[in-house]
Amino acid sequence: MGIRAAQRAATRALLVETGVDLLIERGYAGFTTVAVQKAAGLSRGALLHHFPTREALIAAVIGRLLETHETAAREALRHVAPDGDRVSGAIEAMYAVMRRPAFAAQLELWTAARTDPDLRRLVAQEERRAGHDLARVVDDLFGPKLAGRPRFRSITRLTVQVLRGLALTDVLREDDASAREALDDWTGIVHQLLRPQEVIT
Repeated sequence: MGIRAAQRAATRALLVETGVDLLIERGYAGFTTVAVQKAAGLSRGALLHHFPTREALIAAVIGRLLETHETAAREALRHVAPDGDRVSGAIEAMYAVMRRPAFAAQLELWTAARTDPDLRRLVAQEERRAGHDLARVVDDLFGPKLAGRPRFRSITRLTVQVLRGLALTDVLREDDASAREALDDWTGIVHQLLRPQEVIT
């Protein structure tokens, strides 16, 4: 990569990372192209060169936001003992990712997309792109032994939905006791569902 190409790539990355930071800090209502441009310390021309429309910038920011979830999950995976309780470790790691400010920003985008058709299209597009990556990360968190169990995909898809629901209610919850109880209950259910099937002879 030449110097100019590297500079262009660095400028684009700066705009996207700045956009992610602003989305997390100010929420979707405070996310504007002008705010991103100023926070990045770049000219309007530089912004428009890389992102000629607000939609193009939002799409890139959403994509990067979803990438940060995978990075956080990979980091959490490092703390899951290979020979330990993979079900509990995987669920704890997934829930930790969903309690990050970056995930709260993602939830806010979903809410805003309800009444914004253009945003809904962008969010759905990026979520579809990230779907395969999410499945791969979940497989790695649980490990190949559990990933090969019957109904694993259905169980983990439901687990993602349960954890997203808990993360959503975290916004209004004053303490973690009820969330912890629900998390422990669901972890116990997943343990039961992923147990090796007994062979009846």
